[in-house]
Amino acid sequence: MFHPSYLRHLLFFLLPFVFLPCFSAAVSETMGKACNQTLDSVFCITSLQAVPKSDSADLPALALIALNLTYSNVTSSATKLLALQREATSPAIKNSFEACLMLYNNIFQPLRWASQFFVAKHYDVAQAMFATPLFAPTNCAETAGKVMEKDGNNTFFLMLMTRKFMELSSS
Repeated sequence: MFHPSYLRHLLFFLLPFVFLPCFSAAVSETMGKACNQTLDSVFCITSLQAVPKSDSADLPALALIALNLTYSNVTSSATKLLALQREATSPAIKNSFEACLMLYNNIFQPLRWASQFFVAKHYDVAQAMFATPLFAPTNCAETAGKVMEKDGNNTFFLMLMTRKFMELSSS
């Protein structure tokens, strides 16, 4: 039998191993290989791990998951921009947010087309849908300033990630 003073030390030692499975998400081989081919593999893995089914997804499914994450991010950014525009008191700042909102709103349709072409296995056309909207988030961050910088970077990396997964799916 353990002496009570040792029990406390034993619990302290074993406690991290009891909770470890709760805090560590699995990175599948497919996800790891795909994310290693992106500009920011940590961002890629972290983003994909937000979706529970990504750990068991094949490459085409990861591309669609990334596309959905991109769409959600663009939607969230557009909503944020609309609120910022409504709250702005300066006409110049209001115009900056309006210009950014236009850029973000122009991303939605190419993402929809990319999804349709990808599902139809027209991978090259799906990838091409990212050519025009790819730089809109970074241009918006330059226009709107710091308030949209993180959103713009996230959208940019998600679009690059999606496009890379589509490219890898076609090979």
